[in-house]
Amino acid sequence: MNNIQLKSVLKLSSSVFIILLLSVMIVACSGTGSEEQQEEDFSTDVTFFTGQSGDEEYTGEAKPVVAGEAKGFETASVMRNKRASHGAVLLKDGRVFVVGGQGSGSQRGIIYTSAEVFDSKSGVWETAGDMEEHRHDLCVAVLLDGRVLISGGRGNLNMAIPTSEIYDADLGTWSSTGELFTERDYMPCTSLNDGRVLITGGEGRDYQDLSSAEVYDPAKGEWESVLDMSVTRARHTATLLDDGRVLITGGGKLDPPYEKSAEIFDPTTNTWTVVPEMFVGRADHSAVLLDDGRVLVVGGRGKKLTSEIYDPEMNTWEKTGSTIKPHAEASIIRLSTGKILITGGIGYGLRAAALYDPSTGVWEEVEDMNNDRYRHEMIRLKSDLILIIGGQGKGGVTAEVESFTP
Repeated sequence: MNNIQLKSVLKLSSSVFIILLLSVMIVACSGTGSEEQQEEDFSTDVTFFTGQSGDEEYTGEAKPVVAGEAKGFETASVMRNKRASHGAVLLKDGRVFVVGGQGSGSQRGIIYTSAEVFDSKSGVWETAGDMEEHRHDLCVAVLLDGRVLISGGRGNLNMAIPTSEIYDADLGTWSSTGELFTERDYMPCTSLNDGRVLITGGEGRDYQDLSSAEVYDPAKGEWESVLDMSVTRARHTATLLDDGRVLITGGGKLDPPYEKSAEIFDPTTNTWTVVPEMFVGRADHSAVLLDDGRVLVVGGRGKKLTSEIYDPEMNTWEKTGSTIKPHAEASIIRLSTGKILITGGIGYGLRAAALYDPSTGVWEEVEDMNNDRYRHEMIRLKSDLILIIGGQGKGGVTAEVESFTP
């Protein structure tokens, strides 16, 4: 090969290398995530607030929650932290307690130890100290004496954890309590009429769905294992019935198939009874007790529009009206009127809301919320106003709160 040929080959090789390098840079900068994947993932924006309370100055303005002149949604206030997959309960003094969850941040986001309390009359969010553990998708339940039990959830290592803690709202203090027998997250927990708390299924430390169940005894400060459910379940629902039993429905992974089966836990005997299965398999669906003692189940993964009702006296399921937009990882609540409000959820209805009328069996769409939301919480205040708290949207995790006037 002569000098001229050698120079031509070197020049061509340099050009090819530059083109390949530019191609790699373009692909790296552009990303390949679909709109649905972006909607499922937590935002990678830098968080506005930190994971623990009090680490940064809070600039939110106080805004009391009052009934609007017109029915519908109204911007209410801003929490101290952006939160999704958090817990929220109404304290005995009427304040709202919010704890844990996941916020915006690098990679999969910050996991919080922080808690905060909201007074709807003053419109002020105040810090409520920090848990010992970082948690999202956790169990939060109010005990008969007004204290709050926090247990399980997914921690900083992206694994289920077994620890439990107690928040004393009167003293504003935290203390450790008995550990779960099994680490778990993505599970419901239910305050029983006898003062205990039931926790069922969920994902274990190795991400397997669980069939085991446990009951927390506040008098002993310990968890007690009870008989397993008939199948493994995560992302299922648990609804306290009027007679004190608990209805469990559905469950599954992120992808189908989803469980159709249902069963009932009897706290007087700590035993399970399998009941007829639902018409549709569901996971990340919603369930709520109606005024007449029946249970409404709606939505779920797979953009499901259908809903159905379980009658515990007849031990039967019946189909009822369908929603116009799908609701999975949504939030549902019963209003003082007996109607049912459902808000948000993954799919194409992130701001969507609908009301179900049990007397007609029909879902009616109402105006959209002000914010995209799924993995959010709703609380019914003593004034009968509904508070919609945090959640995830296309723009990331939010600290925004809004109210709904029935």
